[in-house]
Amino acid sequence: MDDTAAMPKAGQGILRLVDRAFLTAHLLTGSFQQAEEATLDAIDSWRPDEQPEEALFQSVLNAAAQAQVEPNPNSLDSSTSYLPSELKAVLRLAPQLRRCYVLRILAGLPAQACARLLSLHSDLVERYTCDALQSLARGA
Repeated sequence: MDDTAAMPKAGQGILRLVDRAFLTAHLLTGSFQQAEEATLDAIDSWRPDEQPEEALFQSVLNAAAQAQVEPNPNSLDSSTSYLPSELKAVLRLAPQLRRCYVLRILAGLPAQACARLLSLHSDLVERYTCDALQSLARGA
């Protein structure tokens, strides 16, 4: 039996949000461990009675965006085994391209929000995002 089947709907929603936040943090940092740390720190500081669920996701993004960036791994280790091949390709992008792509395309943030998170100009965010899209289309 699926453990989430017995969970209340609100709990299932939070679980999906945490899964999404962790995955986004993993892709942002390039590190399973850093993603885990960012996610756990955000959960520890989240006040669910006072803050909406989206505040938890934003807190994970903030922590992951500030984390030390792992260079694109040439050989992906077992910590990426849960990812489909399309997301493994994202991890192979150069760090700046990867971070802009993840925030703009996968997380759906506006360029200005990405620029603030990454301390970049919004024009550079757009250029890196386009470069990432081209690189992924070529199968890099």
